[in-house]
Amino acid sequence: MTFPLYPHGLFGTYAGLLVGTLVGVAFGFVLERAGFGRARNLAAQFYLTDLRVLKVMFSAIVTACVGMAFLAGIGVLDLALITVPETFLWPQLVGGLLLGAGFIVSGYCPGTGVVAVASGNLDAVAAIGGIMAGSLAFGFGYGPLESFYKSGAMGVVRIDRLLGVPISVVAAAVVAMAVGAFLGGEKLEAIFAPRQGELVPASPARVKVRVFSGFAVVAALALVALALPARHAVLAAKPEQRISAVALAKDLVASPQSWWVVDLRPEAVAEKGRLPGAIVVGPEEKGAAAAANLAATRKLVIYSQSDLAAPPEGVKRFAGEIYVLKGGYDAWKAEVLTAPRAEENPTAAQSADFKVRLALYARYTGAASTTGPARSEPRPAAPAAEPKKGGGC
Repeated sequence: MTFPLYPHGLFGTYAGLLVGTLVGVAFGFVLERAGFGRARNLAAQFYLTDLRVLKVMFSAIVTACVGMAFLAGIGVLDLALITVPETFLWPQLVGGLLLGAGFIVSGYCPGTGVVAVASGNLDAVAAIGGIMAGSLAFGFGYGPLESFYKSGAMGVVRIDRLLGVPISVVAAAVVAMAVGAFLGGEKLEAIFAPRQGELVPASPARVKVRVFSGFAVVAALALVALALPARHAVLAAKPEQRISAVALAKDLVASPQSWWVVDLRPEAVAEKGRLPGAIVVGPEEKGAAAAANLAATRKLVIYSQSDLAAPPEGVKRFAGEIYVLKGGYDAWKAEVLTAPRAEENPTAAQSADFKVRLALYARYTGAASTTGPARSEPRPAAPAAEPKKGGGC
């Protein structure tokens, strides 16, 4: 979700889009004022003569991380509604290296390139054109790269969950890391800028004190928010609910932000195949407790390899609605990841169900078309069964 304050009734859909647009314009304005619309300033970070990119972007990261931790702690912001892309370790590492190489060659990253285009810089037009051409080439060459593109799948990973610590602790650590990076960057500028015949960038002590003090105050408030009472009361004696693989697949397409999908299998098993967006917590009680601590603004669905008779005790502490995937991952493979078979003489209901299952199969497996298999299923079979009646239309 772009602006996750909807649960409080502060923003509707169109107001949220307007706010997002205004934030985007403001972000572009700040980048331009920071000098990010000129390739020379951006490339200087790679030569360690001007690390303004590190300072400005780290300031943005700290502001966002600490601000979210504090607002979540006082119950204003729901972190569960913020979209976090899935982690695919190896392709993302390679992609990061390629992005860095493109950055140093062109002098721009995609965001700063758009800012520079708006500023009228022709080199940025060439850089954005190269990004578009590279994206198009990747699209055409996706087939041979697909297995690598999907390798190293780790699901939705957040540092706080990975380390098992509150988000406020992570935010405080990011503040400390940012202060160290700022001071270390200035040391590097003082060493390398004179070697390149450049002036050492100005760094007023008063400004640094104000910035660092602001970071420290907000980080302290975020840590204090840990002591506040939980925002959701745990519900007692919730009825067990079960959902079929097809019903869940349809809902994940229509409203993916409505669900927490939790994989209770061992990590080694889950790496071989899992539901899209699933959080792998493992079968131990620690994993069940991690699932129970998810924000109750979404529904929780859990699954194992086969059918679960009941949710684990630890999961039952989840404050929201809890569902069990009927048949587990085996049912998901059989009902969603396997091409459906059409009935020979389908009723209207069976025909509609077949089309839904075929669409889901195409959606979750990347099948080329939903029309190809349908043409080959029931219709050609009827003439083949009565060859002597032949002829015409």
